Amino acid sequence: MVNIFRRFQKSLLAILTFLVIVSFVIMYAGPGSRLQRMNSDSVGTLYGRDISSLEYRNVMIQFDVLRTLGMIDVVIHLAQNARSMQDAMDNYVWNTLVLRHEADALGILPSDSQILEAIQQIPAFQTRGQFDNTRQTQFLEMYLRPRGIDDKRFEQIVADSLRLKAVRNALAASYTPAPDEIDTAYRQQYQKIQTGLLRFAKADMEKTIQISDEDLKKEYDARKETLKTKEKRKVDFVQFPLPTPDKDGKRPEAEAMQKLADRAADFAGAVMEPNAKFEDVAKKFEAEIKSTGFFELGDTVKELGSDPRIAAAAFQLSKDKPSSEAIGSSSGYFIFHLKDTEAARPLSLEESKEKLTGSLKADRTREALSIKVSEARKKIEESIKSGKSFADAAKEAGLKVESPEPFSRAESKLTGESASLIQNAAADLKDGQLSTPVEGVAETLLIHVEKRLPIDPADVEKQRASITPMLETQRTDGLLAEWIDRQRAAAGLQLAQGR
Repeated sequence: MVNIFRRFQKSLLAILTFLVIVSFVIMYAGPGSRLQRMNSDSVGTLYGRDISSLEYRNVMIQFDVLRTLGMIDVVIHLAQNARSMQDAMDNYVWNTLVLRHEADALGILPSDSQILEAIQQIPAFQTRGQFDNTRQTQFLEMYLRPRGIDDKRFEQIVADSLRLKAVRNALAASYTPAPDEIDTAYRQQYQKIQTGLLRFAKADMEKTIQISDEDLKKEYDARKETLKTKEKRKVDFVQFPLPTPDKDGKRPEAEAMQKLADRAADFAGAVMEPNAKFEDVAKKFEAEIKSTGFFELGDTVKELGSDPRIAAAAFQLSKDKPSSEAIGSSSGYFIFHLKDTEAARPLSLEESKEKLTGSLKADRTREALSIKVSEARKKIEESIKSGKSFADAAKEAGLKVESPEPFSRAESKLTGESASLIQNAAADLKDGQLSTPVEGVAETLLIHVEKRLPIDPADVEKQRASITPMLETQRTDGLLAEWIDRQRAAAGLQLAQGR
């Protein structure tokens, strides 16, 4: 039993990693990948100490645990300004190791009671605002244990968040916003701006775009190697659903959850045995076999629940490995067996027509609209330079100016999907300045700032209560990033060759 469960944990780790973060699989699995390059005993040195590939991976796994629990603030601070998922994970690992070392040196040692209190405050473990031990147990049994994370390692993850919080609090105590900082922040967020707007709708331009059969044929010939249907899969599956709460709403106990995990693990282990047949194993376990129709990667399959990432596990199966390990979900465990595959095939011109038409129309609409807006902007700028007002310059160009009620970055009566674009673009312009084209989803805009309205001192005082903590947060986050950078540089990080 123990051996089977261990094998189940190892395999499920790989599947869950795919389901939670596909980019992790792309970057860290397969020939020439990062995990393959981490087979050596050391992936780098920190504080003169070798960091093994095992230690690196153990910390890296925490990255997804924090994301899943919604502890994004910890991820952001330790991943810092990464430009890719790979950089974010690297930063997270090295910065976490630096944090632990420096926190120990500063005497920041979270106690057991502090860790327990922090765990109980995690929103994912609460029901109606109260800590729910069953939620924590479910997360441990269905998500953490299959990834090789026990209670002690989970407590280490929470302890890291407490170390980070303690360092951040110490830095926060050294900063108080100055009056001129509050004034500047108020002007950026709350000072009202009077503007003139020109809107150029994509739908209006799209009506003028015509796509001929010749255009379609030319585009098809250029792209036909990539124009294919998606591969489809059909699976049989057995489900081990979570025990349902009783009539009083009480959730299943940890023992019931463990039994469910063990039963799913035993089934998964049995179908992996040589010459095992999915139907025979299901009969032995008295489990009902259900089936899906054909589906594509990314589809939501109603028989498998609302999460398309569960169905994605079917695309890890093959003729050599037709049955899956147990796949944990919010509703229980699934074990799949590949029933049939429909291979991808080239699309004909007729089958591609709708897709190609939409693609060509979108490209040509964007190009034509860009030219129109740029030409209009040039004419208006030239007229303004000759002494005309923005309204007169726009009228001369055959355009109608919209004059919304004055607004700020924080407060506005603007509506529609372009509202935030207008607010942010206008806040960054000087009085009398005309924006470059601002492209939204359904329209492109030109924004002219007429003037900024006088500031009301009473409103500055009114907004001080919200501005001060905002400035404190921004400054403290900056200080924390600087602190991590300095400590990491002093740690003497040296990456192993090939990393």
